[in-house]
Amino acid sequence: MKNMRRSLIALAASSAMAVPFVAHAGDPAAGEGKYASCAACHGADGGGHGGAFPALQGKTKDSVVSSMTAYRDGDQDYLASVGLGDRYGTMAPNAAGLSDEDIADLAAYIAQEFGGMGAEDDAADSVPSAEIQERIITADLERGEALYSSCAICHGWEGEGGAMFNAPKLTGLGASSVASLLGVYRQGTEMGPNSYSMIPQAIHLSDADIANLAAYIGTMDDDDFGASEASR
Repeated sequence: MKNMRRSLIALAASSAMAVPFVAHAGDPAAGEGKYASCAACHGADGGGHGGAFPALQGKTKDSVVSSMTAYRDGDQDYLASVGLGDRYGTMAPNAAGLSDEDIADLAAYIAQEFGGMGAEDDAADSVPSAEIQERIITADLERGEALYSSCAICHGWEGEGGAMFNAPKLTGLGASSVASLLGVYRQGTEMGPNSYSMIPQAIHLSDADIANLAAYIGTMDDDDFGASEASR
């Protein structure tokens, strides 16, 4: 079973490299006009109307391009790998008519206006470095489980999420996505309504801590893992 988990972790880590790509640089000015329909849900400030809808603040250009292209093209495997699978039914109809240029313009505007970084600057943050990828593959799951005990207060022992603290579900979120998100929070970057609680938790994590946590969280959809957590 340990070898199976290692295989799942390796697959999750490598999947971050297989993201959709759009060649257009993007025009933020053009994207501003195209964002008008997005603002109805996500807010003019990208804040998601106080958490009623997903916040776009802190999103990088590359991450927006990748997710919007996946919504348009029906790439549900990619969306699930970055924790956006449950948004497909809502977002796919909105993305269906977008061209590559439209997506690039929207991504450029969102990244510029709401505090994200451009494609040329964010590669190290949007996808974990090769060193972090290797750390995930060779992670210490027991150490990850120990670190997760403080996360479980909000996110639940099985990663099911918590309504009391508005903590999102972590089950099914790929290890590479977890590592990327924790890396952003560790830098002190505000990214959505949970930043106030996540930044203080992440700011003292080492690269090894992030890799161990990410690897542990990445195994949470494994049946035997969920059963052991449920027995707590």
